[in-house]
Amino acid sequence: MTSKYRGLPDIDTAPDVFETTDEPETLLKPNDNGLDEDDLIPSKPTSEAIDSNGLPSRRKAERVFGRGVRRPDPSNLSFRPRLPPLSRHASTSSSSSESDDPSPSLPRESTAARLRRLKAELAEVEAELASTNPSSTTTAGPSQPTEGKRRSVLPERRAVDVVSELAGLRERLDIVDIDGLEEKEGNGAIPSGGGGEWANRLDRLVSAERGQTHRESSDRVNGGDLASSVQRQGDEASASLSELDKRLALLESVLGPIGDGLDQSSSAPVISTLNKHDHLLALLTQPRHLDAISRRVKLLLVDLDRAASASRRPGLNAAGGPTAGVPGGQEKAPTDLTLTVQEYNSLQSLFSLLPRLDPLLPIIPPLLARLRSLSGLHAEASDIAEGLRKLQGRDKRGTEEVRELQEVVGVVQSGLGDAVQGIKKNWDAVEGRLAGLEKRLKDLEG
Repeated sequence: MTSKYRGLPDIDTAPDVFETTDEPETLLKPNDNGLDEDDLIPSKPTSEAIDSNGLPSRRKAERVFGRGVRRPDPSNLSFRPRLPPLSRHASTSSSSSESDDPSPSLPRESTAARLRRLKAELAEVEAELASTNPSSTTTAGPSQPTEGKRRSVLPERRAVDVVSELAGLRERLDIVDIDGLEEKEGNGAIPSGGGGEWANRLDRLVSAERGQTHRESSDRVNGGDLASSVQRQGDEASASLSELDKRLALLESVLGPIGDGLDQSSSAPVISTLNKHDHLLALLTQPRHLDAISRRVKLLLVDLDRAASASRRPGLNAAGGPTAGVPGGQEKAPTDLTLTVQEYNSLQSLFSLLPRLDPLLPIIPPLLARLRSLSGLHAEASDIAEGLRKLQGRDKRGTEEVRELQEVVGVVQSGLGDAVQGIKKNWDAVEGRLAGLEKRLKDLEG
């Protein structure tokens, strides 16, 4: 035994499988090195999927989530294309942002977008002026300086009419063509197929909008109420939306919207008709259908040739037989096909049926497919009918057996009744004999 374990060490220093690792000495004795507890705690290994950075500052969070966005007034909503109002924090300088995380550069605003934004801001200013006191729309001039104050050397400011200034600004904005700016910036062009018609429509729309804006500006210059003008704009926007809804409904009735529960009985929409024709064309252009059609056409050509030759033969026989001369000096060889008048009439009746059968040719392939799918149902129905016949036969045999059993039971009941009557008679006779015997015994005892 000693020679077997001679090469092994005396003490097993290897860690056990179920033995836990020892804690570091810095955690067991934190005050030996004179450091704080926070400095002695080892840093935990972090995963790459976990962000160990700190939370962003409050200013960054407000800039990202836009807490300072000005909410539009719900009473002055408009369906015209407009940009959302700018944030209050959008005008802050870049110095307020921290140096370690510079804000990303905003995309450059296009001219058309800037013009829309100016119009939107102008509409907001008009709405605010309409909601305030009308007497405060004109800015008052500088008050007369008092005796104790020094007189200003600057020229006196004149009173400014805010309404007239806004009207002039709107006229200047309306002069600028937004559609033209968008076409220049986006390099968009009207398709060549219907360019003239679309250009005329766009010109009419732009001219109508310009005339409307000029009328509104003239009303404002003449002293019209701003609140009534804003209300008029809302009514006109709703009217334009209703007109757009009508045009969309007309377009849907012509094209046919995509849907399963739509009523299409009044008219045949274009999309459904195209889908139907596409389905029929796909059915007809299948290889097996094309082969079947080609075979039918060949057979039909052969039948037509035979019918033509048969129709020529009665005329030739009536004219004097098929011995008429040919320009080449040869006689036409007679065909082996001979048709009687009845066969010829039946063939003509079949030819007359062809125009009626042509519209039914597209229906025949799906009808055959439906019949093939129904063949299994017919087989199952025949099996069920056979099972019902067997059940009816069993039921009939059961009724016959029940009738026979009823007859047997009736016979047994009648026999039991007769036996009961006989037993009763025998019992009565036995009782009479016992009574006579008892009487005789009493007489003998007495």
